[in-house]
Amino acid sequence: MNFRQLVLVLCFSPLFLLGQDMPHAVIEEEIVKEFAPDFEMTMEDGSIKKLSDFKGQVIYLSFWASWCKPCINGFTKYKALRESIEDAGVLMLNVSIDKSSEKWKSAISEHKPTGIHALIPHDLVKDAYQMYNVPRYEIVGKKGQFLYLSDEPGRDILENFRSFLSQE
Repeated sequence: MNFRQLVLVLCFSPLFLLGQDMPHAVIEEEIVKEFAPDFEMTMEDGSIKKLSDFKGQVIYLSFWASWCKPCINGFTKYKALRESIEDAGVLMLNVSIDKSSEKWKSAISEHKPTGIHALIPHDLVKDAYQMYNVPRYEIVGKKGQFLYLSDEPGRDILENFRSFLSQE
């Protein structure tokens, strides 16, 4: 249970003890957690797309920035894994929160991360994704739902992604 869930439980537990229903806003909160919030982004070719434009695909959503050393190091360190995931059929969507499109494009040119590239102002995704730092990774299923890697010992990450691809 994360901190946010704990706060909700502590705040609304007295309502259950008193036999009252939880407020409707909490139910809406759960829906937001289940499905990836949609957003518009500028693609590398200058076109504008929404996350929902990729519905029907499994998406590895990677938020990053050109000034973020762990982001850049991750492109290199996990290059083979990222290529394997992409080769399996997962869409690698790298979304930069850079303020400068020149720095964003320069970093793509220099580091050549696999996948497709987009740019978005941080403010447009910060609250929706509770994104307070980068890198930040999410996996989005074919219907727009969040997916999670298995936490079983010895799990095969690539096999996890293949199972996501086989889901309807």
